[in-house]
This record gives sequence, C-alpha cells and structure tokens, in this order.
Amino acid sequence: MRHFGRGRICALLVLAAGALAVATGAAAAPGVSTTTPFTYGGGNSCTVEAFTGTGTMHTVTSDNLSPSGNIQFNLTVMVDGLQAVTVTGKKYVVHDTFSENFTISKASEESFTIVAHYVRVGEDGSFILGDDFYEYLQTHVTANANGVPTAFNVSTSDDPCQ
Repeated sequence: MRHFGRGRICALLVLAAGALAVATGAAAAPGVSTTTPFTYGGGNSCTVEAFTGTGTMHTVTSDNLSPSGNIQFNLTVMVDGLQAVTVTGKKYVVHDTFSENFTISKASEESFTIVAHYVRVGEDGSFILGDDFYEYLQTHVTANANGVPTAFNVSTSDDPCQ
C-alpha cells in the first residue's frame, strides 16, 4: 500500500460511520447527488514528493428499505478535476473514486473500494522506474444475525511506479 495516510483512512472511516447512521433511518428514497469543492493532500513514494491540490468532489448516495426489511445503502464519490502541486512546482493530475455499499438484513454485508491514479505531469526521465502510481484498497465484511463477523477481506495493490 503506497499512501493511505492516517488522515485519509480516518476520514473514510468517519464517512462510513456516517453512512451507517444514515442507513439506520432509511426508507425508499431517490438518490441524492452533491458536488462540493475539495482540498486534497498526498504523497508519491515513487518520487518521495508531497503534494496538495483542489478539485471537485461529486457524491451520489442512495438507500432503500425493502418490503422484507432489508436496508441497502450505496455511496459513490468521484474526485473530478483534481490538480495538485509539489513545493518544487511539479504538477499532478489525480483520478480518484471510492464506493461503499452495504446491506443490513438478518446478516449484514459491507464492501468498500478506493481506486486512485496519480499522474505526474511533465515526466523528464529522471525517475527510471516511473513517477506515476495507483492506490487500490478493497474491503469486504460479512456479519451474521448476531453481529459477529463471519468473513473479512482486505486487499491492496502495491503497483510499481509507472
């Protein structure tokens, strides 16, 4: 795993907890779409550079309470137009999406995925192994009717520099 900083993971966990809170009061409802400005910070382990930037975060949420009592919640977040820069002026374009889906019934399931592609603009060949990279994180949890986890899977990708 390249760069899932403590702050980003904490923010995502808070977002997931908020999603759970929203879902507990779910009823059949149309999806909700919002767009907000977004400030971003990260780092490239291929070049050992920190960067910050701004973009637009587009969020789509939907929930449903089925006639059988199952609650379903879906969250998709896309970061659009993210432009980041290092302190030395190197520019990055970042394509970032994450999604969360969960179902609460007699047994519960939750899946969470992050995929981000960082492209360092203006490659000059000084990094032989490359200066672009991906982040990938996927989790899946299944719990029985007593709330006891029966399956837990985390997969990450440590893609080489490109």
